[in-house]
Amino acid sequence: MRKSLLFLSLLLLLFACRKWAADDLDFLSKRAVYNQKVFAPILGRTTLYSQIFNTDNSTTPISFRILNVRYKRDGKAASDFDQQTDVLVWKSAYTGEEKSLAEIENKRAVERHSIFEIRPTSGDFVLWAEAIQSNMRHQPDSGYLFDVEATNSGGTNTYKDLSLMPMREQPYAPYEYDAVTGIHRANFPNPNDSSVFELIYNHPGVYNMVDDDTNLDLKGDSVRVFFNKKGNGNSLSFKFMDKDSLPIDPAKFNLTPWDSLMHGFDKKITTTEVTYQVAYPIPAMRFRTRYTNGDGSQAYVKFSFTRVAFGNIRQTGVLDLNFNIYQKGDWEIIFYFRNNPRFRDE
Repeated sequence: MRKSLLFLSLLLLLFACRKWAADDLDFLSKRAVYNQKVFAPILGRTTLYSQIFNTDNSTTPISFRILNVRYKRDGKAASDFDQQTDVLVWKSAYTGEEKSLAEIENKRAVERHSIFEIRPTSGDFVLWAEAIQSNMRHQPDSGYLFDVEATNSGGTNTYKDLSLMPMREQPYAPYEYDAVTGIHRANFPNPNDSSVFELIYNHPGVYNMVDDDTNLDLKGDSVRVFFNKKGNGNSLSFKFMDKDSLPIDPAKFNLTPWDSLMHGFDKKITTTEVTYQVAYPIPAMRFRTRYTNGDGSQAYVKFSFTRVAFGNIRQTGVLDLNFNIYQKGDWEIIFYFRNNPRFRDE
């Protein structure tokens, strides 16, 4: 009887141990998948692809790594992803309330990263802004194929033939060159592709900048916007040119709040331009502040002035722009008027 009880106790103990061991193993579902397999980021700007891996209730953490990188066109092995570069990484939160360029820069630090990499515990992908046309293939080239290995103690899944097909650099937006060929767009001007506006007079006293891509001979003052990089510093200037390409004094935009126009510092105003020291990219990150559009994806600036028109009617002129600049430098944004705006009172 004692032998039987001992034997039964050993069986129960063995069963319990086996059950415990099975339950303690990680689980990696064969149905865990990437929800996106083709990636076409724009070179020259940091792009994060996050929350694209569906774990299907697999045990986390899962370890990820990229394998078998090759050129899509001929299948030859590629080492482009392995290129190491210094990148700027946020170490504390950007708020849009920083009071100096140094305060912004102190919130960022330089780290060493591969120009295209996978986050090892999430499976997210990051293409860093340092991936540019000189070190990465881009469309119309077919780009890269690569595999991803996902592993925990419960097993390993391999996801084959993910595709990276970068677009050529677009250092600012709106951008008037074709994203694939780099050729100036044939349908320029077109407000869907570049910054072309029409100044329309709306009574009883406001005239505004509105998009128009059908007729540039409407009543009003057509304005074209150009972006020009002239150095490698940290500045941004705004200029206004009349129909003869002569500078318009920024002071004529007498309602413009120059001190709070954008998140810039050390403002300098001359008779030809207004210049700020700024952190790049602009905006510094996708985050809504008083200097951006509604979703924080672009910087927003508005220039305005007031005058007294005929009949003692008060008019207000408004010129505004949503834009991005992704490449560090000394940039200028130039507004060219086809017809000169009337600033003086009647």
